[in-house]
Amino acid sequence: MRPLKLAPTISTPKPSNFSLNFDVSKRIKEREDANIVEGYIITQDVENNAIYKFYAEINIDNDRLWSLIKYIISGFQSDVALIYHHIDEEPSYGNYVDKYELINELGKYEVELAQDGFLKFGAIHHAEGFLEEVFVEKSKYIKYWGMDKETFTMVMEQFGLYPVKGLNFIDEYPMQTEVLSLHCENCLATGELLRIFDNLYKIEK
Repeated sequence: MRPLKLAPTISTPKPSNFSLNFDVSKRIKEREDANIVEGYIITQDVENNAIYKFYAEINIDNDRLWSLIKYIISGFQSDVALIYHHIDEEPSYGNYVDKYELINELGKYEVELAQDGFLKFGAIHHAEGFLEEVFVEKSKYIKYWGMDKETFTMVMEQFGLYPVKGLNFIDEYPMQTEVLSLHCENCLATGELLRIFDNLYKIEK
């Protein structure tokens, strides 16, 4: 399988460019043989009384990331809450809003959401005995907590995604992150986008 298309802001450092200790250099070398491709793994099946039924991690080419996130959110219950934060800060949870309202608003910032390696975000619907959540990590792979494994599998197949044995993720290895402005001159900085989300969704205490 061909290698995963990463966000332009995410890369593996070259040992020749840095003064690295042996362990880091070894991990960079191991990265060359890593199975970082499109696909997913279901890593946890849970007991019947758990709040969610399964957990999955998904690799998808970066230029298709927003399309999948949008599709997943559209399959949630009618009201969802945005989760968002800088990678060095604790998550903020927004007020619950209509899922299509959230999708339309987030779509204005598709590039920032998909490529800003200093931003984490997701969406959640949580009720008694029920949890659906999708979350994008800083390296731009997806975490998913859900209730219906069969529906999840069908969605993955629609995007040409299938279980991959021994699937790896880029953040298992040393990686470096560049600011988005180096690759997208007109994109919002991380802090600017977070302030927009605060103004739109932040829960007032």
